[in-house]
Amino acid sequence: MDSGEPLHVLFFPFLTRSHMIPMLETARLFSENGIKTSIVTTPANADLIKPLLHHHPSISLHLIPFPSTTFNLPSGCENLTAVPVHLTTDFFSAAFNLRDPFSHLLSSLRPDAIISDAIYTWTTELAGEFHIPRVIFQVTGLFPLSATNDLDLHLHHPSYKSISDDSELFSIPGFPHTVHFTRSQLPEVFAFPPMLGWQREAELSSHAVIVNSFSALEPDYAVHYSNVAPREVFLLGPVAIAGQPEKKEKKAEPCLEWLDEKDDGSVVYVGFGTLSRFTAEQIKELAFGLENSGEGFVWAVGSGEVVEWIPEGFEKRVQGRGLVVKGWAPQTEILNHRAVGGSVCHCGWNSVMEAVVAGLPVITWPLYYEQFLVEKWICEVVKMGIPAWEGFKSVKDEEKVVFPATAVATAVKRLMGSGEEVVEMRKRVAELAKLARMAVAEGGTSNQDLSRLIDGLVAWRDNRRPIK
Repeated sequence: MDSGEPLHVLFFPFLTRSHMIPMLETARLFSENGIKTSIVTTPANADLIKPLLHHHPSISLHLIPFPSTTFNLPSGCENLTAVPVHLTTDFFSAAFNLRDPFSHLLSSLRPDAIISDAIYTWTTELAGEFHIPRVIFQVTGLFPLSATNDLDLHLHHPSYKSISDDSELFSIPGFPHTVHFTRSQLPEVFAFPPMLGWQREAELSSHAVIVNSFSALEPDYAVHYSNVAPREVFLLGPVAIAGQPEKKEKKAEPCLEWLDEKDDGSVVYVGFGTLSRFTAEQIKELAFGLENSGEGFVWAVGSGEVVEWIPEGFEKRVQGRGLVVKGWAPQTEILNHRAVGGSVCHCGWNSVMEAVVAGLPVITWPLYYEQFLVEKWICEVVKMGIPAWEGFKSVKDEEKVVFPATAVATAVKRLMGSGEEVVEMRKRVAELAKLARMAVAEGGTSNQDLSRLIDGLVAWRDNRRPIK
């Protein structure tokens, strides 16, 4: 950067924890690199950002009103995590109506660039009105992005149109790997084709795309994603460890103290993110599967009705071997504990990146969105995990099949065992963990992309020319 006025970048994350966390980490990176950094959110989400502001006081927070009343949402219901399922459509409608208050804020702040979540397609047009670049922030990886993009382009391909059953396997023409998908596992956005079009149009007319990944993790898709359409892609991940010291001060948490007493690599961590929904029957089968596996485990169940669905006497029967964590769990610290040797996860990209950084193989249990695509990448492309269930799967709640306890127990024993397949899997993911830290270190690929992105935005501001 030059020595003139600092570049001012405005970050606008979508209103759910899984989208906010990686963008806040990226905002931290910009601030640490001398960029004037601002974050925009709504009043009820401010507390999620305050910890970042405490450690980085130079970052400014700006609040815009959320139209809860207009869209029949309860007061303060401004984060998707807290939204009842039947109000999800209303929540998205409200989020898409943040354009006016966001526009007023732009008029006041006059930033040099916007970095906004991919869901906010309208920010591309708005940035154009203010003659500033909009950079898209993608919260998932290159493989699911490429798959979604290519599937959108090939919806009218004969091989896809000939599919008569939602469970019929098909592949994507021209995809780097021959991976088979089913319609039942495609992201929910495919049920609303106009949204796919809006996202694609906004992406192609934006100035760049940020992806929380690194080139060594998805080399084929780094090339493929950039080639299928003319947009500049910057891989900045893993953003959670970029610019951070490798060792953090140990937290005094009961679950971590419990792990301290366990042998290295002897415990599997089970956690499904903040947006997971299970039936009582599935919770019972999961519990019995963990119990019957005979393996050590830490199960983060969150709070609410899931706690009530845990079978009676379960915690007593597994006492000493298994631990149920109710409420918040320090997932990052758990995954990086020496006693943890694997993870059962929902294939949300943040959790996958945490597993990669920790060097852990995973058992895949996708639930919604692009998670089924991520499962394919984990199990068939990078080969760092195994599926919890080999049978029919669907993004739709009404179509979901209960994974039986026998399947859960078998998958856990397989992952925590010493078979040749798992030994090779552990070697691969251990190498990926090293490559992840190399990517964000000084001179690494992600570190270089960050510098290149910042320099390009400065050039745009100073010369009003596109990012090169």
